[in-house]
Amino acid sequence: MNLYATLACAMLTLSMVSACNNGKKTSDESMAPSKQASSKVDSLQRMNDYHYSDRVDWNGRTVVYEVNRHAVDSLPVVTDETGIRYTDNVLSLTVSKEGGLIFHKTFYKHSFKSFLDTDFYKHAILEGMAFDRIENGKLCFSVSISYPMSDLYIPLLVSFDSNGNYVITKDLVLDNVVETMDSAESV
Repeated sequence: MNLYATLACAMLTLSMVSACNNGKKTSDESMAPSKQASSKVDSLQRMNDYHYSDRVDWNGRTVVYEVNRHAVDSLPVVTDETGIRYTDNVLSLTVSKEGGLIFHKTFYKHSFKSFLDTDFYKHAILEGMAFDRIENGKLCFSVSISYPMSDLYIPLLVSFDSNGNYVITKDLVLDNVVETMDSAESV
């Protein structure tokens, strides 16, 4: 309780000192906003790490899948049209049963490069992965590669068989999909 009282007093004192300045800015303070604005552009933006785990009945047995996402500083940096720089992500998927590991796979944006046009590949990040469904005996996970901080993405589907072999296909999603040359239909 004493810690909370000390923190409250410190914050109150800081507020009073700030208020006593009467809005007058020194020459150093008038330069501070521009320094802060430029540091926002210069710093690397990163998505939060993500971990999700769940159980699903698959081919007559219960399996556990785990999806993990984390930013990797050693990957190429993605820069948006306003100059904001983003760290790209890595996704890992682990599927196991009581007896042990069935398979583990790590995905990078370049794992999906053949599904992306050059410009989109250069300006997008590997955003996420989520369990979608079981189809024809395969575990299917949706993967999204998107422009940072936007709803524009390429939806992909990664389907795994019980041996850990997988196939990547474009997923069919109705909204906010970026059209690429190979997905566009001629009218």
